[in-house]
Amino acid sequence: MKDPQATIDKLASAAADVSASVQEAAHEAKPAFERLAERLSDSISDMAHHSRDTAIETRKLLAQKTHQATSTAEHCIQRAPFKSVFIAAGVGAVAVTLVSWLMRPRDH
Repeated sequence: MKDPQATIDKLASAAADVSASVQEAAHEAKPAFERLAERLSDSISDMAHHSRDTAIETRKLLAQKTHQATSTAEHCIQRAPFKSVFIAAGVGAVAVTLVSWLMRPRDH
């Protein structure tokens, strides 16, 4: 019969070897993980800057388009004021009709 203490000693030695191997592998992999983390951080930072720049450009474009639409509407109103009033009244009538239609009770 085998000695139980020898088996326990072998298992403890194997566990210590595995633990040492894992610690060594972690120590060796640490610089690679640090480089990966730095690259990820740089990529995320670049994406954040790009998103901010895109948002600024979009805001400027929206302001430009809004100004252009306002100028066009003002020009049309100055050229044909009565026509503009009739168009506004028609849009208002359609809006009131839609709101009243949406607010009426529904019978099922």
